[in-house]
Amino acid sequence: RRFGWERGDAFCVPSWAWHEHAAGDGEAILFSINDLPVMEALGLYREEGLKEGNQKVK
Repeated sequence: RRFGWERGDAFCVPSWAWHEHAAGDGEAILFSINDLPVMEALGLYREEGLKEGNQKVK
């Protein structure tokens, strides 16, 4: 599913959700933070790569 966003917007993507960020036709700066150090320290981090390149957007 595609979500449009613009300057000044804030959103949270669950760490377990497949996601991808794209600027479309314009230019964008994405400031992203995560809890990777905590997840690694607790032994809860995992990552699954996408084999087909980019995910399909509905």
